[in-house]
Amino acid sequence: MIDIEPVSLVISMVLIVLFSIPFIIFKRKQSEKIKSQKLFLEQLESNSYLKFDQTDDWRDMYFIGMDSVRKILVYVKFGTENTIHKIDLDKVTDVKLLKMETPVNVEGKTLNVIDSLTLKIEIYGEKTETKMLEFYDSELFSDNLGELPLIQKWEKTLKPFQKNSQSQVKKNVYI
Repeated sequence: MIDIEPVSLVISMVLIVLFSIPFIIFKRKQSEKIKSQKLFLEQLESNSYLKFDQTDDWRDMYFIGMDSVRKILVYVKFGTENTIHKIDLDKVTDVKLLKMETPVNVEGKTLNVIDSLTLKIEIYGEKTETKMLEFYDSELFSDNLGELPLIQKWEKTLKPFQKNSQSQVKKNVYI
């Protein structure tokens, strides 16, 4: 039979608790951060009278959502100060995916490493405006976690609004 000394048992338990504390603290902070972001998005949705039918959030830092009925796109980048873009899709004249890459030599082969992924949206209105929606920045994150398919999805989703808007803008110009 195995005999465990009480002193060894206490020391082991203390070490396990001390080792676990940073993980528990990090998990709590992360949970509070996510909860506050969800609360912020719920308030934004209710205060703007929006109902998001398509949404994506990633890296606990970004959110994009669209209300197809009201034709409003909302993009939020969470940080010390939240960056919020509300875009009227009826005024969108161009949607373009900007992919910045750097060529890197690895074992004699040239590979392109993604530096940033941005969705560029041009808006026609009282003044022409361009919104740059960041999906990935290599200076903030060391790896890409599926942002390329995500930004391609949103570019494809927003392209039909661009076509409608371009024909409306052309009609307004010719009248």
